[in-house]
Amino acid sequence: MMLNAIDAASKVRDAIDVDQFVPVDPYEAARSLGVRVTFLSASMEGFYYNGNPPYILLSNQRPLPRLAFTCAHELGHHWFGHGSSLDELQAGDRPHNEKPEEILANAFAAFFLMPSTGIRGAFSRRGITPQSATPLEVYTVACEYGVGYDTLISHLAYSLREIDEHQRKRLDRSSPQRIRWDLLAKDYPALVRLDAMSMGEAYDIEIGGAITLPPGCTAAGAAIAHVGSTTDHELFVGARRGVARIAGMIGDCEIRVQPANYIGLAAHRSLEDPDDD
Repeated sequence: MMLNAIDAASKVRDAIDVDQFVPVDPYEAARSLGVRVTFLSASMEGFYYNGNPPYILLSNQRPLPRLAFTCAHELGHHWFGHGSSLDELQAGDRPHNEKPEEILANAFAAFFLMPSTGIRGAFSRRGITPQSATPLEVYTVACEYGVGYDTLISHLAYSLREIDEHQRKRLDRSSPQRIRWDLLAKDYPALVRLDAMSMGEAYDIEIGGAITLPPGCTAAGAAIAHVGSTTDHELFVGARRGVARIAGMIGDCEIRVQPANYIGLAAHRSLEDPDDD
């Protein structure tokens, strides 16, 4: 089953022309495969409709990294030709279900968002290994790939076999909230931490969420506001719906800002609001 998931994840990346070395946008992937994705207010993880046309529904009550994983999970159902499926609200960072179709969709999502080549390369570019990485370094790689901290730890431990049980437990003793506080001395609702090695083309945050960029990076656009600078980073917060363009990374990238608890088409989540002018 694992090999089927890895093979499918690779084939979908090939189909949408995204290689194994970089992060992927699951919403854009769904659009490329003809699957509409919509956010709504509902007590669930997600729903896949196998119809004509197919579509995915996601709960806006979940954190953005969880939404990305759930979108990829539902896209797995689509790729494998599964029937319509409702994934109920579950605790933890990754959904758990013993049904074979759910296990397969979970594995697909993990390898689609976190391909082994890309994840190993992300640590190697930073001169570290998963086994030696600190919680902040693991958090940074998770942010680069748009997944949750716990999701990446589980993937490193159980799928990629890159960390042993001692390292998994050491990383588990930290939490995203503690990492945010240690870094910023303030607990923002969410934090995306990027460094000079981050290779994504776009990153999603919500209004009010924080993002740290490498020192000297500049942002064009009103979607994010500069809060302050340290020797380690530039701190910005999501200020309004829209897109900010960042210069100073390995390659230029975009920060897409959406309203908290956004309802609507995923493709429209960061469109600038004309009433904000």
